[in-house]
Amino acid sequence: MAALRAVALLALLAPAAALEFDLVDRGSSEGKEKAHPKCVFEEINENVMVILDYSSTDGTPVSVKVYDPHGGEIHTNDAVTEGQAAFTTKHKGDFKACFTRAEVHEDFDTHKELLQKHKIKLTWRTGVSATDWDGIAKKEHLSAVALTLRELEAEIKEVHEGMLYMRKREEEMRDINEATNSKVAWFSFLSLGISV
Repeated sequence: MAALRAVALLALLAPAAALEFDLVDRGSSEGKEKAHPKCVFEEINENVMVILDYSSTDGTPVSVKVYDPHGGEIHTNDAVTEGQAAFTTKHKGDFKACFTRAEVHEDFDTHKELLQKHKIKLTWRTGVSATDWDGIAKKEHLSAVALTLRELEAEIKEVHEGMLYMRKREEEMRDINEATNSKVAWFSFLSLGISV
């Protein structure tokens, strides 16, 4: 029973994010260019495998660009209805996927209406959820139980790495808090000395 609870908890922790959105830039005005990209950000740690799946729901071609946290272009695909980008992160930070409609209409209002009707499905898979477990099972001739154990081992390693990262961040925050407390204490003694 406890094993089932642990499996259920680990399944909930699997990092995958899927969303569907239109391409309207709600912050733009008529003065901006009509092909202004719609961007989605995802914060990802370093040395993490990432698979980004995207598709146009109505078959309208879109252009896709994926950027790393330093602005370097990782993936580009023009005038496609679906695609995939796979990479391993070299830096920690916000990765950005930008989408623009490949066809631009001259009339701004018509273009905005088309963007509202047009939807993009996007799925970010990182870490363990980005691993091709079926391919591994076929390659290494693993049974279903062995494959499940291998998946659980990978998920546990990922949770452990997350805990170590959180511990490191907690230590950094504690050091900042202690430094701030000592500065406030010295300031209050200084204020008291000046007042007396």
